[in-house]
Amino acid sequence: MAKYHPYFQHIALPCVSAALHLYFGYKVIGRENIPEGGCVICPNHSDVIDPPLVAAAMGNSHRIRLMAKKELFSSKFFGGLITWLGAFPVDRDRADITAIKTALQAVKDGRKLIIFPQGTRDAKEGDAKEGAAMLALKTKAPIVPVYVTEHKHFRTRARVVFGKPFLPDPKTRDYAAVSEDILRRIYELRKEIPS
Repeated sequence: MAKYHPYFQHIALPCVSAALHLYFGYKVIGRENIPEGGCVICPNHSDVIDPPLVAAAMGNSHRIRLMAKKELFSSKFFGGLITWLGAFPVDRDRADITAIKTALQAVKDGRKLIIFPQGTRDAKEGDAKEGAAMLALKTKAPIVPVYVTEHKHFRTRARVVFGKPFLPDPKTRDYAAVSEDILRRIYELRKEIPS
């Protein structure tokens, strides 16, 4: 059974980044906003390429874990590859306790957890799931909103914008309100992209 290999991630991410630079010519804004220690990285999700694009945009100095839908792991080769790179499966149709425990442990261990608050790339701009909010509140970790350019294609000069980290009120259990706040902060980052 495949396992996460931080050293493989360290070697592979620069290659992924180079390939994405060649294809999209992407630029990163606000990378300095990524804090030290464990945190929850929350990007919008409109394209299948968003997960590797966000991971590559973070640079090669972070240990990254990424929550991904279980269907991506159905292929033994591809599932093994993304597991080595830091992804782990989540069953979106039920409360996946194993995935939740893996995510919580990753943040507690000081890793950067990438989770898409919308849950799927078919979601509308205002549609938010509560998973990212719940994980951030349970770990008391900062949340980093990230905006990724939508409608990407060859040489679109895609942009990845990292916003300033924030901490929700630790006393709240209103995951829906925190999730809506995360999405609001994500889409406000569009203003950071030069027109």
